[in-house]
Formats: sequence, C-alpha cells, structure tokens
Amino acid sequence: MDFPKVGMRTIKTVIAVILTLIVSEIFGLNSPILASIAAVMIMEGSVSESLSSGKNRMYGTIIGGAIGLVILYIGPGNFLFIGIGLVLIINICNRLKIEDAARMAMVVFLVIVLDYTEGDAFNYAINRTFDTLVGVVISIAVNYIIRPPRIERKIKRLLDDMYLEVQYLVKKLAWEEHFGSLDNLRKQINMMEENYEVYMDDIKLQTRLENHISSYQKLFNHFEKIRNHLSAIKYIKEHPHINEKNREFLEKYFNKKLPRQDNTETDDLDFIYNFHLEEVLNRFEAIEKILEEDIDIEEGINRKQ
Repeated sequence: MDFPKVGMRTIKTVIAVILTLIVSEIFGLNSPILASIAAVMIMEGSVSESLSSGKNRMYGTIIGGAIGLVILYIGPGNFLFIGIGLVLIINICNRLKIEDAARMAMVVFLVIVLDYTEGDAFNYAINRTFDTLVGVVISIAVNYIIRPPRIERKIKRLLDDMYLEVQYLVKKLAWEEHFGSLDNLRKQINMMEENYEVYMDDIKLQTRLENHISSYQKLFNHFEKIRNHLSAIKYIKEHPHINEKNREFLEKYFNKKLPRQDNTETDDLDFIYNFHLEEVLNRFEAIEKILEEDIDIEEGINRKQ
C-alpha cells in the first residue's frame, strides 16, 4: 500500500506544535492548547506569507484578548454579550483591513469567555493572549529556520510549464491553424503573478533565494504579451497565409516542414495576422534565451518537442 508523501509544510507544522508544547511545559503556560492552535494556523507556504499571517494574527490575538477581557467584566458567560463581542471583533478587523486576523481573534476571544471560571479576569485574559503569541512566534521561527519554502523552485516550474504551453499553442496554430483555448496559459500567468509577488516579499527577507528579479519580470512581460497577441490571432482569419519570415522560423525551430499554401494572394488580414505571429515568435525566442542563459531551470526537461 502506497502512502501519500508527507510535505515539508506538514513536517514543519508538527515541529512547531511540538516545540510550542515543550515551551509551554518549561515555562508553565496556562493554555498550551491555544498556543498550539496558533502554531498550526500560522504555518504558510512561504516565509513572507508566514510573517504576514503571523503579524495579522498577532493583531487578532490582541483584539480578541481585549474584547474578551471587556466581556469578562461586563457579562461573563452571557451568550448575548458573547455574540456582541464576535460582531465587534469582525467589525474591528474589517475596519483595520486585517480580515485574516478575525479567525484568530475569535478563537482567542471564545477561549477567554467560555473557559473562564473565576479569579482575576485581567490576568486570565492576558495569559491567554500571551500563550497565543508564543505559538505564533514559534511557528514563524520554524518556517524561517527549517528549510524555508522553495518559492524559487515553484516559479521555475511554472516558467517551464508556460514555455511548453506556448510552444504547444504555436505548433497547433502553425500546423492545424487553430489552438483552442487560452485558459490554461491565462491560469499559469495568474499563478506566476501570485508567486512572483511572494518571491519579491521573500527576497526582502533574504531567505536564501537566488536573485532573478529582472529576468522574472522580463519573462512575465513576454508571456503576458504572447497571450495578448495569441488572443488577437484567434479572431483574425481562418486559413491565413503565413509569410516567408514566420514560415522559416517555425520550420527551423520545430524541424518540420509547413504544408505549402496554394493561395499566394494576401490581404490586410494576412498582414495583421503575420504581425501578431511574428511578435509571438520573437518573444518566444527571447524567452528561450533568458531561460537558457539567465535562469537554471530544473534539469531533465526537454523543451523541444
């Protein structure tokens, strides 16, 4: 029986929880469960995301603790006041534009108001808030120190997928005169944009990343332009006449002869078609050059299909 592979994020989450429990025991924290929940909620797919998530959840912890303390003083155990407290938390987080903090704030709040029995309400709320912050800090530290997420590798894989997708679309366009949908390329470009933003944030933290900012930006622009030109080509003309320059490039790159076209007469639509096709091919060539010279894409990938 094959067991699914355990990812690094899962392993680091477990490590963060175990460390949180150990610290809780050593320092006698009042709520190791709350600290452990915080450690689980903070672990993200990149260091910058974990740091951003941790910062928001720290705010949420403080907001939840503060509102929880107020409710303990004015109506402990009262369901109506608990409801009002939850509404206040969501409202405050939305107004401060830290919507991601709301869940943690509500967890802390509910633990404070539902688990409280008697004693010093102020110290009780402060202790629960502090315990949560311990879990947040440990989770961020674990994500930063133990094999930081390889966002660089993910970007390179995406770049190669996008390259192969464009290659496939161009080949279909040249030999079958159509290429179907651009949805897959559009999704890949969107994913690249999201990962590039994370990469830029991680670069600021210097988490052992190769610095290919300029190359990635150029590649992103090239792929975006190719998508735009292909979108234009899709609606220009059926059975267009491919000019000699574009024909020569396609046959040389794919090492395959294009069928000769019987109709040698061209019109304005053919001219427009070939303009967009030439732009696609030029950018395609520029992408290949950047991938080969500037960025070490994972070995073993054969792009020439």
